[in-house]
Amino acid sequence: MVVMALRVEILAKPDDAKKCDEMERTLKIAAHASRVQIEINRTNQFGRFSQLAINPAQTPVIIIDGNIEFSGRRLDFEMIKQRLYELAFRKGSF
Repeated sequence: MVVMALRVEILAKPDDAKKCDEMERTLKIAAHASRVQIEINRTNQFGRFSQLAINPAQTPVIIIDGNIEFSGRRLDFEMIKQRLYELAFRKGSF
């Protein structure tokens, strides 16, 4: 069986590096705990905000496989872990 990684993008303002680091760390731990492979890309380009019709105040934004999954709030580890598992299962990675 081919295991396909979920593509995760963290979108944040340039001055939110600390939030981004924390979110990336949480995503990696949650992915490991739910046995899901992820590829993380971080961006702070303002053009991406307008492309997705997101107000920069709603950061950080977590985009998984092209869909906005979370925005503008601090995320709970269990919530992230469950969502990664659901998306991987739907994608057929299990």
